[in-house]
Amino acid sequence: MAVPSTDPRVQAEKRVGQTLNNKWTIDRLIDMGGMAAVYAATHRNGKKVAIKMLHPFIAAHEDVRERFLREGYVANQVDHPGAVSVLDDDTTADGAPFLVMELLEGDSLEGWMNSNGGVLPVPDVLAIADQVLDVLSAFHARNVIHRDIKPGNLFITKSGVVKVLDFGLARLRDPKFTAAPTASGIVLGTASYMPPEQAQGKSDQVDWRSDIFAVGAVMFRVLTGRAVHDAKGATERLFQAMKERAPSLGIVAPHLPTWVVGVVDKALAFDKKERWATADEMRKAVRETFAQLKVEAERVRPLPGAPAPVHDGSVEVSQIFGAMLEPSIVVDVSFSDVVPVEPPPLPKK
Repeated sequence: MAVPSTDPRVQAEKRVGQTLNNKWTIDRLIDMGGMAAVYAATHRNGKKVAIKMLHPFIAAHEDVRERFLREGYVANQVDHPGAVSVLDDDTTADGAPFLVMELLEGDSLEGWMNSNGGVLPVPDVLAIADQVLDVLSAFHARNVIHRDIKPGNLFITKSGVVKVLDFGLARLRDPKFTAAPTASGIVLGTASYMPPEQAQGKSDQVDWRSDIFAVGAVMFRVLTGRAVHDAKGATERLFQAMKERAPSLGIVAPHLPTWVVGVVDKALAFDKKERWATADEMRKAVRETFAQLKVEAERVRPLPGAPAPVHDGSVEVSQIFGAMLEPSIVVDVSFSDVVPVEPPPLPKK
């Protein structure tokens, strides 16, 4: 008699073709994470959705189940195009909790980055940061801290909208909330993008500036091809995040413009009081950096009649900035299947 496989992927793939609770038919497996599998599914009325389902061995833990289901309620608190709509939550007949979510078409920042050699052009990184900070600003205004901003949790749709995923670790910071915070010493999040206060397990000190650090860490990673703390293992990176200051982006990537370096370095300050005060403040700096880069691109534009550079599959910086003047234009910087990002508008003078 064959022994059932305990491999999460094998178990997840067996779900394909099943109909959950006589409503949702699972069409295909989209992605696998450490905690859950994501499927494309169709409701009996024909509506296409995504189903996010906890792995069976994870679902056995009640606290994890509760945190997973809470994601739907947290994400739905804010009506923002960058937040993923959670339509329903339920449990399968065999006890696996799942969320029914809007189905996204595009790619995660992690996938896009990996398909481009590990790095992205500066304009795209700034465009992504602009949208992420706008989403976070809306959530921070409702006292919701994400706590796990990373490339895998940022999704760029085919229409160029950046979606912030996975609010399962989000924490509600409400001055009227009197219950004890998460116990000190419990570390939740991803070591490569974690601020020191979070890495140290000081959950009562994690606030909106912790998310700002994570945005800076994502920008650092996508601009340089390496993490802020580059130890080989997650445990070593966690210890680095606890104790070591982030290296300056300008030292790791001296070719990058000083305006970009300044934005990222300030976000990655070890002392959170030295970081950008709010997501809105950092977003303003990101947009001002766009303006600076545009001026620089115009300054170095080739003279009329100059020989055209050999095409290597990328768009010239001056072309990208030209497109930025038209908010309706979506820029594809690689002429490939990479998902384009619509640049944010230039700051008003």
